[in-house]
Formats: sequence, C-alpha cells, structure tokens
Amino acid sequence: MKEGMSGDSAFGEIRTVSSISQAVSVLNTFEPDVVIAGARLFGGSAASLIEAAGIPLVALVRPDEDAVSVRGMEADDLVQLPGDQDRKSWRAFCSEACVKAKIAVASAIPAGAHAPKAKAPPPPAKPERVILIGASTGGTDATAEILKRLPDGLPGIVIVQHMPSGFTKMYAQRLNGISGIRVSEARDGDRVGRGSALIAPGGLHLMLKKDRAGYYVKCVRGERVNGHCPSVGVLFDSAAETAGPEAVGVLLTGMGRDGAEGLLRMREAGAYTIGQDEATCVVYGMPMAAFEIGAVVKQAPLQQIADLIVLHTK
Repeated sequence: MKEGMSGDSAFGEIRTVSSISQAVSVLNTFEPDVVIAGARLFGGSAASLIEAAGIPLVALVRPDEDAVSVRGMEADDLVQLPGDQDRKSWRAFCSEACVKAKIAVASAIPAGAHAPKAKAPPPPAKPERVILIGASTGGTDATAEILKRLPDGLPGIVIVQHMPSGFTKMYAQRLNGISGIRVSEARDGDRVGRGSALIAPGGLHLMLKKDRAGYYVKCVRGERVNGHCPSVGVLFDSAAETAGPEAVGVLLTGMGRDGAEGLLRMREAGAYTIGQDEATCVVYGMPMAAFEIGAVVKQAPLQQIADLIVLHTK
C-alpha cells in the first residue's frame, strides 16, 4: 500500500503504523491530511483523535464486511481489500484507495484541532464618500467654479444640471477641459470613481446605486419631476437611500424648488448638505426652498463651497 502511494506525486510524507498505540503516537506528532485504516482502529483512542481533529478517513473493509456490518465506522469512504492476493488485484486496490483518499481530502471541511487557523477578518473598509451636486439657472458657471477649485483624488462626483438633451455632453467636455477632475456625460452603469465626475445626460433621470464594488449610476427615462428631466430631486432621493451619511449634497442656483425635498431626505439620512447663499446665486430659488425647510446644514457663498466639500470628504 505504501509503495503504491509513494509512486503518486499527490502524496508527500507517508507514515505507517501497525497498532492503535502507534497510531495515537503518530497522530499526536504528525498532522496527516488523510488516514487510511482498517476496522481494527475503530472504537479505540486513535479513532477519537481522528474524529476530534476532523481528519478525512478512508476505511479498509475485508471482503466479508460491508459498511453496515462494521460498527462505529464514521468514514468518508470505504475501500474493500482484495479477495485475491495476486499482484493485479493489489494494484487495483491501491489505485482505488489513492483516488478515494484524494477525494476525501478535497471534499473535507476542516474542523477541530486539524483545521487551519481561521484568518482574522479584514478590518472594515473606510466608507467611500460620494458628492452630489444639483443646479439649474446659473448652475453651469457655478458648477464650473466649484470643479476648478477641487483637488484631484476626491471621492466621485455626480451632477444634475438642468439642460436639454444634446448639450450635456458638450458641457461635460467643457468642464473636463478646465478642471483637474475627469468629467464625462454619464452612461447607464458607469462607475462613480475617485477623481471623476459624471453629469446626467439631458432627457434622462440619473440615480445613484451601489453594489459590492462601490457606487454606480443608472440612467432612466421617465416623466418630468418638479418640472425637469433630469431632476435633481431624483438624484438626491436615490443618494439618501443609497449613500446615507457617506454623501455630501450640494444645491446650487436655480429657479423653482427641484432638489429641496431630496436634499432634506439626504440630511435626514445623515449626509452633509450645502446650499449656495443668496448673494452669489443667479436665482436664489432652489437653495432658498431647501434652506427654508431645514434641508441645508451649511449655507455658503459659491467661493467657499469647494473648501466645504473637501473638508467633509476627508
């Protein structure tokens, strides 16, 4: 048996014993990946050690025995000893025993003393932040002013600017050329990555989503919300649900109240929220509506908003 296993490169060090006492001694000093043993082993202290250590076990059964008749046998598999003593029968027996030993090792669930020490779980990853910006009338210049002031390497930015279809791609190209941040028109499924910004395409709502890999965006067709498509409110609502306290929300100049309730939901979910102040707004409509309902943590001049974003995404 040992000679047959020695010829198989899958097996390394092989130990043989001829008594239960020897088996106990070997098991106490040697950690085998598998044990191949006859029924004589069962019921003794060696069997207890094997069970406690969770070592895979292949049992050898005499021709006149079967799995039912061998009492106390808790083996992973059985191999019947050859009835004939000819070389061909023993070669077939050794081959079967080797195959079943490999299968037992491959399918074993380590347990007890033989189990490898469990790896310590990795420390929880620092939550990834995300920046959401909404704007309308006067917002094209206001957003450009903020992006120019932001350093590269910040958490990903998602922007909704009220703008018709066909113009947002050119606007994204303009922003990409004047800032150190990579800016592009969003496509469905785009990842939100550090040092980059995605702008909602005109005519489509943009929603923030998250999976195990991080944040990504979903572009969806839909009715106008608060009179707009894309709608700041749709983005902010999705951010409140998806990002919660990991988000920073910014509501800039614009007519109406799109984004005000969404910014409030973001604040209620733990996000840090910023509203542009009246003095620097072209139209103090959207940020005013948000401020009046308590959605704004900090109201600030346009020139200070970039610094606030940096401060609250560290």
